[in-house]
Amino acid sequence: MASLVHPAAPTTAHPPPRTYRLRVEADGVLLNDLDRPVEGVSVTAQGDGGLVDVVIHTSPGRSESREAKAVTVSGADFRYRADIHVTGPVRTRTWTVRAGAWSLILPPVVGAG
Repeated sequence: MASLVHPAAPTTAHPPPRTYRLRVEADGVLLNDLDRPVEGVSVTAQGDGGLVDVVIHTSPGRSESREAKAVTVSGADFRYRADIHVTGPVRTRTWTVRAGAWSLILPPVVGAG
């Protein structure tokens, strides 16, 4: 057996991608509704503390993206991963960017100043 989690699929079979019916809003603007299944949604910080990238994967190889300060995802009992932890099931989850919410304190540079 090649997999420790589930049996390996035959090499000739390609199972259809799993889809979810999710409503996705970015800054109050509807990006996807329940009538259009998605393969996945990702919310990634841009690093400057002001916006996130929202990417909706709608079908194999196709995606849509938008920048936002707040993202709300809702649907029938879904799970999400944040900081390697899987959480849920939940029916609604909102992520809001808060500039300065996370910071890193570095030690002083030796020999500086």
